[in-house]
Amino acid sequence: MIIGIYGYQDAGKTKLVERLVSALVKKGYGVSSIKHTPHDKTIDCKGKDTWRHWKAGSDPVVFSSGTETSIIKHSKTAADEIAEMVIREYKPDVLIIEGFKEGSFQKVAIGKVKPRKGTVLTNPKLSKLVQYIEKEVAVERVLAELPGLDCGKCGLDCRGLAEEIVKSKKKLHACRELSDLDVRIFVDGRRIAAGKFVSTIVHETVRGMLGSLKGYEPGKEVEIRLRPKKGPTKRRSGGS
Repeated sequence: MIIGIYGYQDAGKTKLVERLVSALVKKGYGVSSIKHTPHDKTIDCKGKDTWRHWKAGSDPVVFSSGTETSIIKHSKTAADEIAEMVIREYKPDVLIIEGFKEGSFQKVAIGKVKPRKGTVLTNPKLSKLVQYIEKEVAVERVLAELPGLDCGKCGLDCRGLAEEIVKSKKKLHACRELSDLDVRIFVDGRRIAAGKFVSTIVHETVRGMLGSLKGYEPGKEVEIRLRPKKGPTKRRSGGS
């Protein structure tokens, strides 16, 4: 899950993030974090090799050593875009974002600050915040197993069913569209909802076509990437 921590300067955001990360890691969760500052600061330094790479036209620039890897992108990037990249590449159980007041993720307000859209808790105790995050992680894990159709055939939407499953009030098989085939379709990194019918069609069609190809092994996991076709390169008009 993604949770944002925001508030005025010196409100205690970093201290809370520090304690929150420590508490979650001790419980066995994988945690990543993002720190945002409203000031025009950079971790790069004029004259350094990475700075010279950037000035020559490279963006982003990656610094790699025996103890650290830093990706330096010399342009402003929205919180949602950064979060999507971290989730996609590193797949943490919890991503904590400190400082960003805007974004589509859930947020926690610290100090005397005007609540922003998506705020779920205000000045919570650490134990309450950890409890909230644990519940959300559990719900998200169940949602990842559901088809995401929100068809209502079980009497609830997928989120509602997931919450009931986490509370042990319902079982996963309560979903009427849950297929026995583990077919997952992603477009541009986002999962597309697919029920029993679509899962069956995709599974049988794709595996049927692949059956004649050398190297295909029935029962093995299959991944197919379809990239958009690039248009023809336009020829420049110029003089003779």
